Amino acid sequence: MKKIFGIVGHPVKQSLSPAMHNAAFKSEGIDAEYKIFDIDPSDEENLANFCYETDLNNIAGFSVTMPYKQEIMKYMEEYDLLARTVGSVNTVENVDSKLNGYNTDATGAIQALQEKTTINKEKILILGAGGAARAIGYSLKEFGADVYIFNRTKSKSIELAKEFDLETIEFTQIADADFDIIINTTPVGMLPDSGSSLLHAEQMKGVKVVMDIITHPLETQLLKEAKKAGAETITGARMLLHQACGQFEIWFGKSAPIEVMETALYEELRNKD
Repeated sequence: MKKIFGIVGHPVKQSLSPAMHNAAFKSEGIDAEYKIFDIDPSDEENLANFCYETDLNNIAGFSVTMPYKQEIMKYMEEYDLLARTVGSVNTVENVDSKLNGYNTDATGAIQALQEKTTINKEKILILGAGGAARAIGYSLKEFGADVYIFNRTKSKSIELAKEFDLETIEFTQIADADFDIIINTTPVGMLPDSGSSLLHAEQMKGVKVVMDIITHPLETQLLKEAKKAGAETITGARMLLHQACGQFEIWFGKSAPIEVMETALYEELRNKD
């Protein structure tokens, strides 16, 4: 029987994940299909029902995106070390009717950064304090980076920084802080609000690399501002690609066909333009 995989979140209709994973399944001769599971958060039972019915619906695994990366954890039987440490799950595997949670956000972000820059000893600013920020911040710290957090709700910045021994920064201090790398993990700049950016070019002078994990639009206003400031930019598509490859490896126990997935990803992006 065909195995079903998919992405759980809201809204997820524009997700690029089905194109990548279905291309990988086809390339590897895997009898599976990757679908979209848009779960309305207005009723908290919706997520619970989805998890409890995975066997009934032949769901072998799924990706998790906003707003469920932390809430999904209450339905997991086990977690990998990273997911447990950062309290965020973006990948679920159904093993013998038990749901196991993993986190490939951090490895995806780090691999995307390493395509452009080094991480060790760099001074890095993370915008946001949600699930992705937790995973990325913790992992960058483990790599030896000097990590700072800014979040518009200051208490969340302080809480995250304290938990993982990071630093916080005031918004007015960012321009003069001499960051090497800036990573946006907030939804600011996502469609339909694509003209918005937390930072502008004058606040990013001297920054070497700016990464935005948003994929819609591919080039966010933040990345446009970063280019004006002379920084190299990394789109959310690079992190998405690498974290998806990590998911494939969890589900099937073998290396992902990254070139096939990359081709499918950018083809889908062109189709959505």
